[in-house]
Amino acid sequence: MRIFITGAGGFIGSCIAEYLSRRGYETAIYKRSKDGNLSPDGIPENVDVIVNSAGRLGTPDVDSTELMLSNATLPKMLADHCSKKDIHLIHISTPGVTGLSANASEDSEYNPWGEYESSKMVGEINLREHEDLPADRLTVLRPDFVYGIGDLHKLALFKQVSKGWMPLIGRNGAKIRPTFAGDVCRAVESALPGGILNGGLFNIAGPDIVTVRELSSEIASALGQSLRIIHLPKVFFRIALNSGKLCPDALSESRFQLFGKDHYVSTEKAEKADFYPEWDIKRGIGETVSWYLKNGILP
Repeated sequence: MRIFITGAGGFIGSCIAEYLSRRGYETAIYKRSKDGNLSPDGIPENVDVIVNSAGRLGTPDVDSTELMLSNATLPKMLADHCSKKDIHLIHISTPGVTGLSANASEDSEYNPWGEYESSKMVGEINLREHEDLPADRLTVLRPDFVYGIGDLHKLALFKQVSKGWMPLIGRNGAKIRPTFAGDVCRAVESALPGGILNGGLFNIAGPDIVTVRELSSEIASALGQSLRIIHLPKVFFRIALNSGKLCPDALSESRFQLFGKDHYVSTEKAEKADFYPEWDIKRGIGETVSWYLKNGILP
């Protein structure tokens, strides 16, 4: 089976590419170039599956046009190609398309909470409403709060814990469901033709629903240090966000939302298909911290 993987220069895409290669699949990868996006001519011939893990995050240096090109237009182009070539498409989306809510299911209504999530929603809709791509040739995966080896997006959290103290919104912070990248890779393999997740929309998440306090304590334990928890009301963080240049670099509106409001998915649908995560939070955090330390990313 030959698999083409977009977004292989990013965290999740590179993990998927490495995992599938180790599992014996023939892979071809695409790393987004600075001078242009992928065109149909850039897709290799004779591929059986396209895994689309490409996407742009909503950072200050990324405008709305680029978000839509990467997160909505590209998936549509890949779907067009797959329909013409009769090949499978596995698309990596995000639970954020249904907003920040507890126990969100695949049937939850679209309610994106940010510009990035809005563009991912359009990408999903473009695929799910595609007239010429059969349902059994499309799988959409929504992995929840992904972390792991190679991840730099959640690094700010690990760095904060490494300082020995952690500010929390409220008593314990939000409830979240961290997902180790290895389980996302397993889900992609399960979505390949003939797999238990082939065809449909599935939430993917780790086995543990934890508070930000519990997650921070697990990171501290993996680092072998004590952690001082500082409880602060939401109004304090809101004032800090509105302080302009005085706002700490580690604090942003998205982090305020992510760590201040319960948001995690239900994985009942994936479990009914007999897919279960293998990486609990202790094991996953341990592997991640070890990688950070080995590469000098954490002191």
